[in-house]
Amino acid sequence: MAHGDLQRGPAPVWKQQPAEFFEEAFIDADGTLAPSGGVCKQGVDIAYDGTWGYHPLVVSLANTAEPLFLVNRSGNRPSHEHADIYFDKAAALCRRAGFKRITFRGDTDFTQTKQLDRWDRDSIRFIFGIDARANLVDIAEGLSSEKYSELERPPRYTIKTVPRQARERHKEQTVRQRQFDTLKLVGEEVAEFEYRPVACEKAYRVVVLRKKLVVEKGQMWLFEPDRFFFYITNDRTTPASEIVSWPTTAATRRT
Repeated sequence: MAHGDLQRGPAPVWKQQPAEFFEEAFIDADGTLAPSGGVCKQGVDIAYDGTWGYHPLVVSLANTAEPLFLVNRSGNRPSHEHADIYFDKAAALCRRAGFKRITFRGDTDFTQTKQLDRWDRDSIRFIFGIDARANLVDIAEGLSSEKYSELERPPRYTIKTVPRQARERHKEQTVRQRQFDTLKLVGEEVAEFEYRPVACEKAYRVVVLRKKLVVEKGQMWLFEPDRFFFYITNDRTTPASEIVSWPTTAATRRT
């Protein structure tokens, strides 16, 4: 089918989970391209990158990495299309299963500003990326240096054996010797401010990540303009550093 959804009811295995499993459900939405070799199939179309195929919407429970809804869409459809509908269905499904709290998450394609007030009233926490529009960048650049703090990201993994000596990085030496331009990250800082999207009746917390970059050319550093990344949320207690790191930490930490 070109359209429609594959739905799962509350998994029987959930009933075998301990009580703490139901403290909070982290529901993620994402779009993925599904190339197709068919030229006569219903709904197949050209995606934003030229891929011929479909563009399914996947709404999943991050706690267990299992899909809750899979919605097939034509390849030319935007990532966020119908996401609010299936966020709502996923929330209802998890509440029937006994989850006490619900958190919606998604990248900038899924910032459903028209739905934020409703979800906030429904006691649903949300953490979405939001596009770095000029007005947000202006606010971020206007914040005083005291508003920013250095971001310390959690380690990607824990070494369980004896640490090994780092191997010599020959590629970096070659790039430096040949005077190629290399973009390097030299620091990350976070800050926050209140912001009301046009489609909302109230303001929400926006966390900004500022990446400080340089272009390395041989032994010289040429500083680049800062790059900003924004996250909008109704969570006012979780530290900004954790909001920024939500893809890897939110599903395993309670607030």
